[in-house]
Amino acid sequence: MRRALRESGFNNLLSLPNLLSLSRIPLGGAFWLVLGPTARGSIWAFVSLGVAALTDVLDGYLARRQARRAGGELEPDGGTGAWLDPICDKLFVGAVLAAIIVRRHPPPLLIGLILTRELVQLPLGIVYRFVPALRNWLRYDFRASILGKAATVAQFLAIAALILDHPSLAMFAVIAFALGIAALVDYVRRAVRIGKDRLEQAKARGPQA
Repeated sequence: MRRALRESGFNNLLSLPNLLSLSRIPLGGAFWLVLGPTARGSIWAFVSLGVAALTDVLDGYLARRQARRAGGELEPDGGTGAWLDPICDKLFVGAVLAAIIVRRHPPPLLIGLILTRELVQLPLGIVYRFVPALRNWLRYDFRASILGKAATVAQFLAIAALILDHPSLAMFAVIAFALGIAALVDYVRRAVRIGKDRLEQAKARGPQA
């Protein structure tokens, strides 16, 4: 039984949508290799960035398509793809920004604005992970929201401006900051709503027990 469960989880991890998500990790390494010290000759950095953005769009689309074909829905409490996709997003963005910091030395304030969502989300995720009572109550929905995807797109645009040393960098950094905070508020709101729904369902079942 355990072996079957392990094999099922492994096969799920190797599904096409999840492989697309995982591909962003080596793409982050490729970005390190091709990023030059100046905006000139940045074509290959843009290629790796564009491919990563494409995988981010396709993995969610293919996951929903597979779920529809199977006659079901995406798992509401965080199937493999639901938690894998945002982790791969963060690893890729982290690798890209680390490469830019090392090679280009951009203003720290702009980097902080672009990374605000991750910097705030990390301690929240640690608390969620290591407080069992909170985790059991919330059963958090890891699926990316529209705001979350929009924040990721804004990060990509800000990173593109960083690569080019473009004047729009400050604008895109502020947009990434605003959308990142909005996405975090939405995640927390969604988590609390799920927790409240679970409590109400438990109360409704109580008298019948």
